[in-house]
Amino acid sequence: MRPDYAARHYLAYAVDGVLVTDIDPTLPPNRRGSDPDRLNDHLRDLGIDPEAADQIDNPIEAALAIAARVTGVVLTHRHLRRPILGAAIPGAY
Repeated sequence: MRPDYAARHYLAYAVDGVLVTDIDPTLPPNRRGSDPDRLNDHLRDLGIDPEAADQIDNPIEAALAIAARVTGVVLTHRHLRRPILGAAIPGAY
């Protein structure tokens, strides 16, 4: 994620190498994947209507909260002080 005003943030959820859903947390209706609605209950639990055209004011926090709900891992300051592991999903972008 780019830390500047021009950044676009996405949350990609994949299972066995298949993109299940890709959410633009700034504009939740912009979802795609084999099951784009899979994380809708998590969005609703956070007070985000997945169908509303409203722009979300805190997209990074929302994406991290959804990731924590799906994985059971909550990022702390300790996590941010060490190398971050990540992966690219071929064809996702």
